[in-house]
Amino acid sequence: MGNFLTLVSIENTKLWKRISAKVMLIIMVVLIILGVGIYKYYTVKNNVSNTTTVSENWKENLKKSVAFEKTLLNKMENSTSKIDALSIGPTKKAIAEEEFSLNNNIKPQSKPSIWTRVTTFYMQGFDGLIILFTVIACSASVAGEFSEGTMKMMISRPYRRFEILSAKLIATIIYAIVLSITTFVIMFLFWGILFGFDGISGKEMLWVNNKIFYVPSVLRAIILLGLDFLQAIVFITIAFAISAISRSRSIATGFSIFLVTFGVSIITALAEFFTWGKFLPLAVTNFAGYISIGTQISGTSLSFALIISLAYSVLFCFLGYFIFEKRDI
Repeated sequence: MGNFLTLVSIENTKLWKRISAKVMLIIMVVLIILGVGIYKYYTVKNNVSNTTTVSENWKENLKKSVAFEKTLLNKMENSTSKIDALSIGPTKKAIAEEEFSLNNNIKPQSKPSIWTRVTTFYMQGFDGLIILFTVIACSASVAGEFSEGTMKMMISRPYRRFEILSAKLIATIIYAIVLSITTFVIMFLFWGILFGFDGISGKEMLWVNNKIFYVPSVLRAIILLGLDFLQAIVFITIAFAISAISRSRSIATGFSIFLVTFGVSIITALAEFFTWGKFLPLAVTNFAGYISIGTQISGTSLSFALIISLAYSVLFCFLGYFIFEKRDI
């Protein structure tokens, strides 16, 4: 175990020695500052309010909203339109949250908590950048060693092949963790400084498996970020397998970037309009969406998505390890 931990440390050091790894982290920090700063400038210039007025008759308003949404839900459930089917899950979530508010006398918030605002901002593109940067780092760590001719040196050391691959995989996951934590912490602090730390100790509703739980806002944020990171793990394992199989840095990087930027959107679209599409790899990897938005792909749930994604991750890892073990270096 001690030798393996040493190998992980070596791979982690090698990863961070690459200029690209440091540049991607710097790019992320710069984009956070620019993104939050530009949004602040936009709200000030256009006098956009970050608060909403909650009527004293909020209960009556919610009852009307629930009645309307239930009528709408009934129409969507009886419709044969695939477009309508995409809105059934989110509508059920909205109804459940409004009924929970009425039953527990929870007045709607006039301003979302900082946890909700930062988590939402984080998931509007920054999580995708983390996946993209990590995939690039993974390709450089595995396929890059083949392209640079240094993999033979690694194999000649007193380590088994699966240990070398495992160390590279763990080092890549560590890099993803560093990117994720750095991104959220800087975003949280910068957002709080510019917009305030409202609701930092508040509570919010959490939609899980068709049930509502009233939990601290920070716990809801942690759960969403954790599920979002699991999505990154799925992409990492696929990029890892592609790198080990192709042995070409350009092919591994190019194909992985295509999957992140375009491939997943195409596969998700197939899952939304065809029943068999939900069984495709990457079709249901938006785990956090099952909580923040609701089920959009018919016949799926958070547990279904996790199981399918785990199965594909294991399959891709097995292929990567198996081919790496058998082929000549």
